[in-house]
Amino acid sequence: MTVPAPPPADRILRAIVSTVVAMTCFAILNAMSKTLSTSGYPVIEVIWARYIFAFVFMLAMFLPRNGKDLFTIRRLDTQVVRGLLLFFSSYFYFHGVVYLPLATAASISLSSPLIVTALSTRLLGEPVGPRRWAAVGVGFLGALIIVRPGHTDFDWHILWVVASTVCSAFYQLFSRRYGQTERPDASATVATIVGTVAASPFMPFEWVMPASLWHVVLFVGMGVMAGTGHYFLTIAYSQAPAAVVSPFNYTQLIGAAVLGFLVFDESPDIWTWMGAAVIIASGLYIGYRERVRYRAKLTPKS
Repeated sequence: MTVPAPPPADRILRAIVSTVVAMTCFAILNAMSKTLSTSGYPVIEVIWARYIFAFVFMLAMFLPRNGKDLFTIRRLDTQVVRGLLLFFSSYFYFHGVVYLPLATAASISLSSPLIVTALSTRLLGEPVGPRRWAAVGVGFLGALIIVRPGHTDFDWHILWVVASTVCSAFYQLFSRRYGQTERPDASATVATIVGTVAASPFMPFEWVMPASLWHVVLFVGMGVMAGTGHYFLTIAYSQAPAAVVSPFNYTQLIGAAVLGFLVFDESPDIWTWMGAAVIIASGLYIGYRERVRYRAKLTPKS
């Protein structure tokens, strides 16, 4: 049996840097969406702008070198479902960040990889051992620390982000299950088209004219950040295994915390940081176990 060679160190470094760049773009995107949503613009308009300008950005990036292959899809039905999952994930998340600190929303969304791991056995046929199951359980405990259901300080707007996280997890599951049969740039472009089509019917009823040039810049900037983020994330996962890349997704929390403090003067409470620490620790352990499994596959059996 031929054993695949591990990726060289320079490719791993490129993947890590690409992941950090992507997470920074997503943190900036969320800050832009919160700024616009709290400035009187309907959330659906903000989402539509995020998709339409991301689509324009992706056309400029991918179309010149790919031509019509950019729209060549083997399983259109699967890609539409995948695109709708991403759309609803954005829809719920953008509603949540209107009322929640950016760091709180980002902390809850960090539990998405835990959901993916929990569902991997049934939906992907990937074995999950007792150690990773224990890590998943600990991670969900961290999410409960942040959400605190039944507590007097419970904010029901958190449920928007919980719903977004579930949609994001299923989006990742679809990507992992069918991603090997599609071109990454084509998948990203089609998902953007689906989101644009899903949001466009609401525009005649929800449209609010931008009140300033700065708001126009933010609307366009969201698309650029979304397109750039997904582009660099595609590079990251093409350069190194997911087990190497995934732990660096947690750098988005740093960007969210910094931008939340500088732009919105937000200071999440101690429970949010404690829950985030538990989620990150469990996620890092799952990533470690994934690396152990990956290395075991690379080691030839005697």
